[in-house]
Amino acid sequence: MLERVVHQVLLGYLGRYVKDFSRDQVKVTLWNIEVELKDIDLILEAFDYLQLPFALKQGRVGRLSIKVPWSLIGGEPILIALENVFFSVSPRDDHEWRMDAIETRELAGKKAKLAAAELAKLSRRVCADNKGGWSFIPFVTTKVLENIQVSIRNFHVLYSDLQSNSEQVSFGLRFSSLTMLKQNSVGLRMGQVSKVVEVEGLEIYCSICKDAAKDLSLSNTGGSESWFNSHRVGDKSEHIVEPFNVSLSLLVNRSEKLNDLLQYSISAKMTCLVVSLNEIQLQQILVLSDYLSTSQLREKYGRYRPWSSPLSRKEDGWQRLWWHYAQESILSDVREKLKKTSWRYLGQRLSNRRKYVNLYKTKLELLRQDQPIDESLIRDLEQMEKESDIDDILSYRTAAEHELQEVLLKSSTANFSVEKSRLDGQSSGKSRGWLNWLSRGMLGAGGTDDSSQFSGVVSDEDVQDIYEATKFYPPVLSGIDADTNDKIYSRAIEFSIDEISATIWSMYVSLPLSLF
Repeated sequence: MLERVVHQVLLGYLGRYVKDFSRDQVKVTLWNIEVELKDIDLILEAFDYLQLPFALKQGRVGRLSIKVPWSLIGGEPILIALENVFFSVSPRDDHEWRMDAIETRELAGKKAKLAAAELAKLSRRVCADNKGGWSFIPFVTTKVLENIQVSIRNFHVLYSDLQSNSEQVSFGLRFSSLTMLKQNSVGLRMGQVSKVVEVEGLEIYCSICKDAAKDLSLSNTGGSESWFNSHRVGDKSEHIVEPFNVSLSLLVNRSEKLNDLLQYSISAKMTCLVVSLNEIQLQQILVLSDYLSTSQLREKYGRYRPWSSPLSRKEDGWQRLWWHYAQESILSDVREKLKKTSWRYLGQRLSNRRKYVNLYKTKLELLRQDQPIDESLIRDLEQMEKESDIDDILSYRTAAEHELQEVLLKSSTANFSVEKSRLDGQSSGKSRGWLNWLSRGMLGAGGTDDSSQFSGVVSDEDVQDIYEATKFYPPVLSGIDADTNDKIYSRAIEFSIDEISATIWSMYVSLPLSLF
């Protein structure tokens, strides 16, 4: 059942994003699944896979409410409500650009990409017999979109930077409410889903605080309201974009025959957009842009930088350390290009392939037999994944899966029947492997340490289970229809703004320059 999928995914995601989360906090009633959490602290490490150029200092949610009805298909919607959502970010400290920190983020990002690739593989396996161009993942996406309603009240992202002149510069994005509801189905064709997203009080501001000791973002005192209100725009001149309302209309088409319809259509409407900028805000925007550009280079070369010898101190031997830093940064790119053409690299790659395939086959066999995986095996695989490219890892996994399938096909019919009977008996009271994997590490959410539980080999029974759980029964379309689908545009975006007002003004000149 799809409800079981949602329950498993809900438990997996909350456990990886919410500190001190317990399964007991999920209440299963006769009518629905309910989650009610207050004053939540988010796990900051859960966002490492995004490889953001900023350091996430704080993430809090005043209230989180989730209600999932049992009758998902054609029944009541999934209700998600959040209140007083607050994120605080800042430039990364020097120690966050060291080799170990960069490699941790790189590994988390690589695991997320591997999980996404495995999800795409699962989608292809589910749609293996589909000749009409249907895709499983878009089907599930639109199915969830059709049955979900989201409400967010008070959302605030604060970026703060303590500069050398003891001034604290703050950029912020806020909105007072966001609601996503299903639009009236009158006039919609079969298979179309229409959602309306209403955002109120959306604003962007930039302010400079002379009292740098007053760190607004890191206060641990007060309730959820104080987190959200950690920065109130007191002066109208601090606004870059003054508060405005926006209405988004999303139309998704998932009908059997798309004809000339668009698959995704987004329409945005804003009544009035007022932009105001002074010379100090412009300067800080340029500083922020420069930091973003530098962050890309530091993510790549920061591991070679001599952080123990900053240029501000210029200790003995600093010239040699910084020359070594420049040398290693340049040579790292040269070595990366040259090593792929060397015989040593080719030999090492063949050796790594054999080793990884054997280890991965062992893991798949243990998962197939529902046996625990040895910690040393997980460490060896993780170390090889850390050193290998994503394309190589996916190639190794595919080879291991094919070899394992060949071994299973060559096994005797009697032994296979007994084994299948035993495994079916074990799985009768629990979710299948694909479901466990989906709930533990899909797309790298919250770290993907447990995503290794997915066996990778999806059997016909698993495919049938997915069909029944999600009500996904792709029709076999004719060759003409399939060719028509290939010519359909995938997206359309339309913006409508009634009025735009832009003002560039100076804090030292009384007459501003206005553009309309």
